[in-house]
Amino acid sequence: MKTSFEALNKILKGEHMAIKQYQAYIDSLTDTPLRNHLTAILTDHKEHATRIAYYIQTNGGQAEEGAGFVGIMADWKTRLTNMGETAPLQMLERLYDGEDKGLSRAVQYSEQFLNSAEKEVLAPIFADEHDHLKQLQNLREGIYNNI
Repeated sequence: MKTSFEALNKILKGEHMAIKQYQAYIDSLTDTPLRNHLTAILTDHKEHATRIAYYIQTNGGQAEEGAGFVGIMADWKTRLTNMGETAPLQMLERLYDGEDKGLSRAVQYSEQFLNSAEKEVLAPIFADEHDHLKQLQNLREGIYNNI
């Protein structure tokens, strides 16, 4: 990556991938407490994408909207997997794994390519992402206990 905008756009693309993943799982659920929890996390990811895109655009960059080819393929894979009924525990495992990998990548890009002001913009987003991991873990444990 040559510029911080490229790194920020990679992080933005990750947010768009998360949005697609959560939406695919939410679409497969009926009205349940799990659906409500996942919708709250989805709403956070949408807010994160908006904040990152706004920062890029107001600082002279061009925000790249969408999840890209990899995101489209991940979305289709999720939707195909959900054609049968996906067990809530399996769904939470996949979401946790995606959230964990996405956050790790975003933090890595931040550390390698961004200055302190840009890192400061991402700090509350990363804090939310860590909270998502805790929420997903708690949901997984609750489902484990109900099995």
